[in-house]
Amino acid sequence: MRLISGTLLLALLAAIPILTMTNTGLAQSGSSGKPPAPAVLVAKVAEKEIADQSVFFGRVEATARVQINARIEGYLAEVAFVEGSTVKEGDLLFKIEKSIYEANVAQARANLASAAAAEKLTKLDYDRSKELVARKTVSQAQLDQDLAQYEEAQANVAARKAQLSLAEIDLGYTEIRAPIDGRIGKANETKGSLVGPSGAPLALLVAQDPIHVAWPIPDRLYIEVIKSQRSTSDVSVKLKLPDGTIYDQVGKIIYADPSANEATNTITVRAEFSNPEFLLVDQQLVSVVIESKEAQKHLVIPQDALLLDQQGPYVFVVSPEDKVEVKRITTGAQQGLSLVVAKGLKLGDRVITAGQQKVRSGVTVTPQLADQGEGN
Repeated sequence: MRLISGTLLLALLAAIPILTMTNTGLAQSGSSGKPPAPAVLVAKVAEKEIADQSVFFGRVEATARVQINARIEGYLAEVAFVEGSTVKEGDLLFKIEKSIYEANVAQARANLASAAAAEKLTKLDYDRSKELVARKTVSQAQLDQDLAQYEEAQANVAARKAQLSLAEIDLGYTEIRAPIDGRIGKANETKGSLVGPSGAPLALLVAQDPIHVAWPIPDRLYIEVIKSQRSTSDVSVKLKLPDGTIYDQVGKIIYADPSANEATNTITVRAEFSNPEFLLVDQQLVSVVIESKEAQKHLVIPQDALLLDQQGPYVFVVSPEDKVEVKRITTGAQQGLSLVVAKGLKLGDRVITAGQQKVRSGVTVTPQLADQGEGN
């Protein structure tokens, strides 16, 4: 037993230096080693040809909105349209009972015939007096009197003709027809209702094709456009509908209002669009997309690289030495998954797109290039 105990003791004593050296080495390694550099994903600032684009909120406006009114008084005999339907110029919309107006025309014609007969008689008297004056059998005073009666009869005929014209016009007003092409709304009166010029409008008729869209732009932008001498033919005008789709017709800018809105410091611009399927409705809210026809080169970065704080937008840039720098940037329009950068970066800069929470300015990182697809 003693021999075994001595052997074990010698083995333990021999192992002590080895353990001491091992522990010392581990302690030295732990005190002098550095943590590995954080790994981050980076993407290179790229260059793309992009058409300059601006988006505004606009309002659809009909080119014409006509309140249909009765021009004469009478009872409605017929409502001749389907509410909400499309009508053409000249289509019959309403009928007013015409019996009274037909009678007025007949009376006016009779009055004209009577006046014409009287005119004929006074002319015969005047012609006869002229012959008798030449023979000196009738005085000049009689001739003057007959002339005056003849001229009075002529004037009476003219008045009766005017009365007949007015009666015929009133008779024509018993049929109310569409003054323009468009879509008509609800009939505000029904058959049998008494209508007239002083009454409420019978219906609203709105022109549908073509149609206008109006939107305000800041007066600062308006001045920039005027100074740059850009033409409306240099841009295309598109619409984004309330369901998010792009309207399939391209518009044309027709004019800008001659005065600014003093409350908002904006100037209203209008464009005209074809509206064959009546997708655009008067007073509808749409997004107006103004896009230059010629694309220009712009620097772009993935949207994932963008960070914001109280001072504005910024990105983390990895230097050639793999150190992190903070760069303040000025952003432009969004292009798919990319973002246009107007200022602050140059082509080829590496921006961090993932792992920003692990870094700060001056930190060395292990960058890995992210897959930059078409969106970037």
